[in-house]
Amino acid sequence: MLKKLSKSIRGYVTPSILTMIFMIGEVIIECLIPFITANLVNQIKAGVELTVLLKTGLVLVLLAVISLCCGGTGAFTCAKASAGFAKNLRHNVFSRIQSFSFQNIDKFSTSSLVTRLTTDITNLQMSYMMLIRTAIRSPFMFVFAIIMAYKMGGSLATTFVIVIPFLVFGLILIARNAMPAFRRVFKKYDRLNESVEENVRAMRVVKGFSREDYEKQKFTDAATDICKDFTKAERIVALNGPIMQICLYFNMIFVLVVGSKLTITSMGQTIDIGQISAMLTYGMQILMSLMMLSQIYVMLTMSVESMKRVCEVLDEEPNLHNPENPIYSVADGSIEFKNVSFKYSKNAKKYALSDINLKIKSGMTVGVIGGTGSSKSSLVQLIPRLYDVTEGSVLV
Repeated sequence: MLKKLSKSIRGYVTPSILTMIFMIGEVIIECLIPFITANLVNQIKAGVELTVLLKTGLVLVLLAVISLCCGGTGAFTCAKASAGFAKNLRHNVFSRIQSFSFQNIDKFSTSSLVTRLTTDITNLQMSYMMLIRTAIRSPFMFVFAIIMAYKMGGSLATTFVIVIPFLVFGLILIARNAMPAFRRVFKKYDRLNESVEENVRAMRVVKGFSREDYEKQKFTDAATDICKDFTKAERIVALNGPIMQICLYFNMIFVLVVGSKLTITSMGQTIDIGQISAMLTYGMQILMSLMMLSQIYVMLTMSVESMKRVCEVLDEEPNLHNPENPIYSVADGSIEFKNVSFKYSKNAKKYALSDINLKIKSGMTVGVIGGTGSSKSSLVQLIPRLYDVTEGSVLV
């Protein structure tokens, strides 16, 4: 599936790579700033000249500007790459649908194809955006912040040995419980779109038979069903916040209490105020990167279902094929049905048409009469080969 979808990155490889580079640059600078700030705090405490203070301040401002430029440019290239990926993917899916026969379309249903072209591809666009931006930024931030935290805080960084496993376990547990609800939603979108499509296309029929209330209730049921699943999933995902707060405050209390004790007992030799402030910053960066990774996990898990649904369309083979030497011109408009039998699905128990023999000469006007559901439309649709016959042949 990934190989098939990756073909849609064509034309947008450069902005995708640039996004990753800008994200790595932003992370490196963000991890350097607390390190420089901590040293500056220690220098101020020890007494430093104004020129040194100004130089360090200018360096910090410059780094902040570069970080801002990296983040802003990365956001621009990311948006360009992800939107381009979605555009190409929609084009691929739409082109594939154009080659489908009516039987292929019946297999998916029109409403389902609309959902795949809109909601599912939008999910994949969001996932691609997160992959080339957040999924690059968060792991690098996590690794660099851990390294810098141990460099600055030494033994004080052991707080992360306690916090990280707890946070990771909580986030994975949340994601696993939320995923089943997210997966159910996509199939229910088909039902919702089907209700809209039927109403729009058959508005005269609905009004003619005064079925507005029935159709409203049908749409409301479908929308409520989706709302329930999304509410359940979002309620579970909302637990990310409290878990994050617990870890954040534990880290803050641990660093302040233990760090202050070490600073006092060692007279600033083992660790000083600057290192404590840096540890608080790195702790925030580490926990936020884990939070982002959990959101990526949720988004990617949601997108797996969308990925499958989009790839089903791309993998579908049209079931109408030309013979070895097809004929593209006809002598006249004569039509002949020879022992024609037809059913809409190979697994169908009953035939829509059975053993039809019919000759219509060019120029004749023929009326096909029958009750609702007697397969009049099915008979006519075989003539332009919107469907292939199951048995027999139709000659034009």
